[in-house]
Amino acid sequence: MSDTASTDLIIALPSVPSVATFTDEREFDKLYDAILKKVDEHKPDVSTKKGRDEIKSLAFKIARTKTTLDQQGKDLTEEWRENTKKVNETRNKIKARLEELQASVRKPVDDWEDAEEARLQSLKDRFAALDAGRADANCPSDQIAAVLAEIEATEIGDDWQEYRDEAAIAKDRAVSALRQNLAAAEKREADARELEELRALKAAKDEEDRQRREAEEAAEKLRERAVKARQYIEEVEKGFVGGQPQPYGILIYELEQKLPPLIDQLGEHAADLHALRKGALATITLAMERQAADDAAKAEEKRKADAAEAEAAAKAAAALKQAEDEARHKREVEEAAQAERDRIANERKAEDEARAKREADAAHRDKIAKDIADALRTMSGRATPEAIAEALMNGDIPHCIVEI
Repeated sequence: MSDTASTDLIIALPSVPSVATFTDEREFDKLYDAILKKVDEHKPDVSTKKGRDEIKSLAFKIARTKTTLDQQGKDLTEEWRENTKKVNETRNKIKARLEELQASVRKPVDDWEDAEEARLQSLKDRFAALDAGRADANCPSDQIAAVLAEIEATEIGDDWQEYRDEAAIAKDRAVSALRQNLAAAEKREADARELEELRALKAAKDEEDRQRREAEEAAEKLRERAVKARQYIEEVEKGFVGGQPQPYGILIYELEQKLPPLIDQLGEHAADLHALRKGALATITLAMERQAADDAAKAEEKRKADAAEAEAAAKAAAALKQAEDEARHKREVEEAAQAERDRIANERKAEDEARAKREADAAHRDKIAKDIADALRTMSGRATPEAIAEALMNGDIPHCIVEI
């Protein structure tokens, strides 16, 4: 390289590396002062593209000068190994100082570019608020109305800078699309309400028909029960129950105790059936009184004959009763002991079952909670109150049922 400056360097460098530059700090300071003078002569201007390009060019020349000097230092280490340590120290100093100088020279344009990028990003972020896709026609109407009101209230002024016209167009498009979405959502919700009303009317009609059928079926069942009750009373009046002859006591019990509450349940048929029952009861009572008179005479004769036999039997029965009492007492003691053992075993079993049930219930509750949380988690950023309500209505969240 000649002593004349290269267009890529900030100052002219000798074609042959100067050993003094890398070994004598004063020589390097002179070189650095020359570079710094060139930098000071430049007046940075970030207001124009030409000015920003000149700053970038100056920073580039500093970088090229840095790499050229660094390369010269490397060349010297090849030729003069005795000065390696000093040369390397100077190289590091050159790199550090020139990189710092490069950064300071480029800083105005870097700051301008960062500010410009932030300004443009801010405008892009504001454009996102004008997106009609925030509330499509499938969203609830109140959500669409809220987004529409927000966008309608957005003012398109000078603060939008060079994007003012584009922002105005985006706002008009969003308002138009959201109004269409709102109309579609309101119609969908109105149709849903109408369908719900029709379902309610049908349910009411079905319930009315069901009650009418049940009333008719109940009346028919009541009539059938009344017919069976009449047949039963007539059978008892003849001395039979279930086709088998019965004593007067059972017949009277049927007519006096068992049948009255059953007949009272038969509504409009009860009065006639009670009259029939009372007639049958009178017939049975009269027959029983006649039978009782005949039986009384026969009983007196038999009583006397049985008295002697009864006395002997009483003695035998007393002895038998004593033996039975002793056997019963022994059996009761054994049964009580067994019952106590059974009670203790049952209490332990009940405690084990209760504990197992509590553990199963807890595991079941944990699983249900996890299933619900997993379903909500899959919704990610869409898990708004409205989206969750829609998911519940659609049955997309497990273990949750919405009754309508």
